[in-house]
Amino acid sequence: MLCRLEISNFALIENVSLNFQHGFSVITGETGAGKSILLKALGLVLGDRADASVLKQNENKCFVEAVFNVESLNLENFFQAHELDFDNTCILRREFNHAGKSRCFVNDTPVQLQVLKDLGEQIVSLHTQHETLSLLNNHFHFEMLDAFAGIQTETLLYQKHFSEYKKRLNDLALLRETDAKNRKEKDYKEFLLNELNAANLQQTNIEKLSDQLMRIQNSEKIAGLLSKITNNLSLDESNIVSQLKQIANWVDELKKLDPSITAITERLEVLRIDLADIAREFDDLSEQSEISEESVQTIKEKMDVFHTLSYKHNVKTVEELILLKDKLEKELSQIENIENSVLQTEKEIEKLYQNLISLAQKISQKREKKISDFCKAIHGVLSDLLMVDAKIQLDLKKAMELNKHGLDELEFLFKTNKGGEFLPLKKIASGGELSRLMLAILSVISASKKLPVLIFDEIDTGVSGEVASRMATEFQRIGKSLQLIVITHLPQVAAKGTMHLHVYKESTANKTHTFVKDLTKDERIEQLARMMSGEKVTKAALENAGNLLNFS
Repeated sequence: MLCRLEISNFALIENVSLNFQHGFSVITGETGAGKSILLKALGLVLGDRADASVLKQNENKCFVEAVFNVESLNLENFFQAHELDFDNTCILRREFNHAGKSRCFVNDTPVQLQVLKDLGEQIVSLHTQHETLSLLNNHFHFEMLDAFAGIQTETLLYQKHFSEYKKRLNDLALLRETDAKNRKEKDYKEFLLNELNAANLQQTNIEKLSDQLMRIQNSEKIAGLLSKITNNLSLDESNIVSQLKQIANWVDELKKLDPSITAITERLEVLRIDLADIAREFDDLSEQSEISEESVQTIKEKMDVFHTLSYKHNVKTVEELILLKDKLEKELSQIENIENSVLQTEKEIEKLYQNLISLAQKISQKREKKISDFCKAIHGVLSDLLMVDAKIQLDLKKAMELNKHGLDELEFLFKTNKGGEFLPLKKIASGGELSRLMLAILSVISASKKLPVLIFDEIDTGVSGEVASRMATEFQRIGKSLQLIVITHLPQVAAKGTMHLHVYKESTANKTHTFVKDLTKDERIEQLARMMSGEKVTKAALENAGNLLNFS
């Protein structure tokens, strides 16, 4: 319900603060007094576009703030979806600066205008003589029938699963798009990876291969030099090792004659042993230098593979190629994971779909059973509103595919006269007829569903006498179940409100302001009398007004 409305510096309103009650409230006022300004201000805080012409152009900023109790409206999911703190008391605020730029707030959190609008549509339902938008909205048709059928719990559960189903469908579409893109790259990445794996990079030492290749390229020269070294060290008749051995023999004889050279003898022996060892190592090198053609080809192939891969991938080292290989393995693993995710998501969607089909079929059956009773109940209220020949018909059809309402398509058809043709509501020209039909539907539903705040803006225009009294009675009955605010020119309607707000203007030498007053009982009697008799209030009008108020 709307608890408080505060308006500052908007059009002719300088400052108004109104506290509202639960139940049926009425707003009256002369034409041009500012009732429309009050609604426009409320519309702003509910997300309507601002008309710069009604913003006061002075140093004071304009703001509208509305406080609602939303405990019964099941808005937790909305707040969660928009990352807003939920509280049973919801404060909507709209501010405008001197240039007309606005800021929107929900519970003191800045939000986009569209968020404010979407939330406002769920908190307040506004109906006018010429624009009963909800009645023309297909979602409203389902909402009313489901409320009458008492299946709100089932439909909320279905809508929750349907939202998840649509989300998963969107997820699947994105996965498939990614998968299709990956498939185009998968073969090429697998080719690159196989190429890198075949190169056996973990066992490739380019420096060692380079050294081997250098030896191969200089093998003849190396062999010649090794041959000369080994020959001079140990193979020729006059090789160094043999000569050194002969010298060692001479030194042994000399040592017998001169013991003082013993140390030299020992050094000479060490030299001879080292030189013999060196000769053997060179001899081994000579044997190793004989490399087969097969070995030469293998080394060249490994070097060629490395150079080709490094050029191809614009890297310089084996380590970089190994990192690239690891990266490709990871990417291919991710591609495979996405393929698996596609399959898994498809299974989840199929399970959700089957569950939705089952829920939708049960909902359809319950709707079908209640259509006749729903129409009869509405016909009863229409008859009370002196539309005895008016009839409503609900055209419930099977949908081609699942939608947010299940497996059904629904349209309200209406006729106002005997023998007339049932037509879609949007083809009915009379705003008064639509208004009374809306009143009838809401009257039937109000006992079974928590509706948002209902505001009727002069939907009783053109109505008088007994019809006006009947409409007033329906307003009063609806007000027992929810908060209803009616802007009216009819004293019959105004008298039945539990709260009566009166809008009026006052002018000074250079300014005109709009004010809103919560009338006392005596003030209500005077206002009702004025509504019945005009500007000149007679004693009879006051008596009639008093009777009208007391009997209400």
